[in-house]
Amino acid sequence: MVRVMGGVARGRNLKSPAGLEFRPTTGRVKEFLFNVLQMEVGDAVVLDLFSGTGSLGIEAISRGAAHVTFVEQSPSSLKLLRENLSICQFESQATVLSGDVFQQLESLGRQEKKFDLVLADPPFKENYRARIIKSIDENVLIGDQGRLIVEHEQHDPAHDGGRMAQYRQNKFGACTVSFYGVQS
Repeated sequence: MVRVMGGVARGRNLKSPAGLEFRPTTGRVKEFLFNVLQMEVGDAVVLDLFSGTGSLGIEAISRGAAHVTFVEQSPSSLKLLRENLSICQFESQATVLSGDVFQQLESLGRQEKKFDLVLADPPFKENYRARIIKSIDENVLIGDQGRLIVEHEQHDPAHDGGRMAQYRQNKFGACTVSFYGVQS
């Protein structure tokens, strides 16, 4: 069962699909992530990539984020994401974008959108980490003080070059969480 761990919606259970293809962020990883980011979440404008049912973005809203833009392609996950936003009464603080993450990143870049915090939990089998970093960088979606956090498998290669630099990495079994900021 996936639940909100902190903030105003703490303890609320979120709907999630059954099946082996669904790999939500574990409670341990989510708790670690938001403990590290606790001073950066309040009033932040957040982008949640590969949102699934919205667990990370909903946690951010619960802990004080001003607005979260969710990007998800799966129709069944989108349905559950919208239901979870309704359960937590966070619809007014959320924008849900349907479609391919990388096409949506290009669209957000053309709109000159900027985010304080970008959370990405892509399917591990795709090895998307380098592509995510490059796309965020090329579309200039993070301001100078913004942060990008990517969950990935250890062997998933990182993107070299550009404005984004890794400043922290933590391992949780098969999951690695890498933190990036804009290089000065």
